[in-house]
Amino acid sequence: MAIIHSVNNTMEELINQLKEYLGSRIEDVRRKGAAELEIVIGEMEDVDQLSTNLKAHILEIVDQDTIAKIDFVTPDGKELYSFSLAQ
Repeated sequence: MAIIHSVNNTMEELINQLKEYLGSRIEDVRRKGAAELEIVIGEMEDVDQLSTNLKAHILEIVDQDTIAKIDFVTPDGKELYSFSLAQ
């Protein structure tokens, strides 16, 4: 039970950190699975630029041991880009 609680806390912290870092460039960050998140971006946002920027600065945002899959999606859930932490 402690491991599940720890994973839940880690994912909630990651969501909050991503929301703070990405700010108004995104519409939302939501949990998709145990170790998977969706970053919802608006139609006018450049997913390539946003994902490149996030990957370049990810270790400033999260611990290097954090494992998660991050998907960039449209508001209707269409996946645009995906990458994994701790690759």
